[in-house]
Amino acid sequence: MTDSLRADPPFGGTLAYIHPVIPALVPSGQRVARAVLESPEDVAMMSAADLAARTGTSNATVIRASQSLGFKGFQHLRLLLLRDIPSRAEQEVVGHEGAPREWLPSMFRAAGEELANALAPLDFDEFDRAVAAMAGARRLLIIGNGGSAPIAQLATLGFLNSSRPSEAPADAIIQQLAARSLGAGDVCVCISGSGSNPVTLSSAEAARAAGATVVGLTGYQRSRLRELSDITLVCGSAISKWSTGLITGNVAHVLLFAALELAISAAGGLPPTDPAVMDGVMTLVGRDPDDDATGEVGDIT
Repeated sequence: MTDSLRADPPFGGTLAYIHPVIPALVPSGQRVARAVLESPEDVAMMSAADLAARTGTSNATVIRASQSLGFKGFQHLRLLLLRDIPSRAEQEVVGHEGAPREWLPSMFRAAGEELANALAPLDFDEFDRAVAAMAGARRLLIIGNGGSAPIAQLATLGFLNSSRPSEAPADAIIQQLAARSLGAGDVCVCISGSGSNPVTLSSAEAARAAGATVVGLTGYQRSRLRELSDITLVCGSAISKWSTGLITGNVAHVLLFAALELAISAAGGLPPTDPAVMDGVMTLVGRDPDDDATGEVGDIT
């Protein structure tokens, strides 16, 4: 598990990098970080003293908060905020007034912009470690509950499609039993956007106690899930102000699993898609139950 943060956000991704770290800061540091998120253009033009006055803190607190966020100091943070001003100027404000046909396209464009920055907190060294562990795992158990439950099911389907067997039980009791049955050489991937879902954490604790490698996929740099994980992938912490902004965090996790599947297939010398599996899936979804007696296949819908 990587303990040190390294601020190297892509163009336009500085705010997305900051947001997942905020819960780990002391209250005064959180005030500084939230001021940056709320008024990045203003903060980019401030001195440490100006920001300290705005947040009711001190110069030293502003500098320590910047370093705790992973930057070299406040000046480093300011430079990145200045760099990102053009990208923020292009971002579209999404309203919900009028007919859906008037605001729905802009909503999708805003979601695309958020997804473009979703990788800002990801440590690519941790991603490589996750690929190596999952590719060589004897058993691969994927745990997701609440809003992360569909992600676990989609991931399992994706791994089946790429010839990497995995399991993702939906029932919480079965999840824990499966986690307890793991051992050395097995991998348990636990998904929790907040990193604090108690049901998912129970399985992570059980897998860790059993000697399995725990991979945590979350939206925050510091959480209980990170403490329990041998490898942590931080991605997709939504900072959107539009009402369904949290959805982009889940979509980012789905995309990250798709990337894991591709990387694992490449690491194992496997094709990214098994044609036989895809043919079987298409046959299943295309079969009309009324045609079972004749063996005919209905239209795919």
